[in-house]
Amino acid sequence: MNTKIQKYTKGCGLSYTAGFFPTLCMIEKRPEIVKTIYVAKEAVNTAGFRKIESLLGRDKLVISDIAVEKLGSKGNDHVIGVFATQGNDRLRADTDHVVMVNPMDMGNIGNAMRTMLAFGYRDLALITPCGDYLNPKAIRASMGAFFSIRCQEFSSFDDYIKAYPRPFYPFILQTDRTLSSIQTLPAGNIAIVFGNEATGLPPEFRIPAGIRIEQSDDVDSLNLTTSIAVALHDFRYRIKRV
Repeated sequence: MNTKIQKYTKGCGLSYTAGFFPTLCMIEKRPEIVKTIYVAKEAVNTAGFRKIESLLGRDKLVISDIAVEKLGSKGNDHVIGVFATQGNDRLRADTDHVVMVNPMDMGNIGNAMRTMLAFGYRDLALITPCGDYLNPKAIRASMGAFFSIRCQEFSSFDDYIKAYPRPFYPFILQTDRTLSSIQTLPAGNIAIVFGNEATGLPPEFRIPAGIRIEQSDDVDSLNLTTSIAVALHDFRYRIKRV
């Protein structure tokens, strides 16, 4: 075991977790991709370290303040998990999908993964160009959810829907059809579609199936991850499939 200590660059084949909780999620969910766990000296006698050691053994553990400081970003991470990136998982065809069209903020992508997992969604389609979902910033924002999510990139929404044909419901502002007005949807797997943080979805998504989340006139719109949370909660727990 000899993983070179280097900052993340896209396409390098490695990425990082920061902190005990996401690192433990990685070890528990995807032990086969773990390369090295760097631990700060002051964290060696903690319960988190003992948990990692019990799951992984000592072979991949390295006590190194230098590595933690170099690879961490907040100064109080204490543990950094290095893992091999594979990228572009195949989505499952028999589940509902979340589709993000051109999301550029890596924190939003990670937060979306966390929100998805909270409401039982595990398949995420990203339409490029988009932020790098393998970047440690996205991994950190997901708080470990990354390791339970299947994520696949597509060069266009058309490519996605050809690969996974299904009804889709875009969230847009330019419609009178509100989320609260929807009580039922036809049975079967669907795609729930969200747009870019700044511009939303392009005009071609202004279709009868489009949905708007009600809000007051005091703000222009909800931020992306808030919209995803509201929508996924309703689709999972309130709207019936008939």
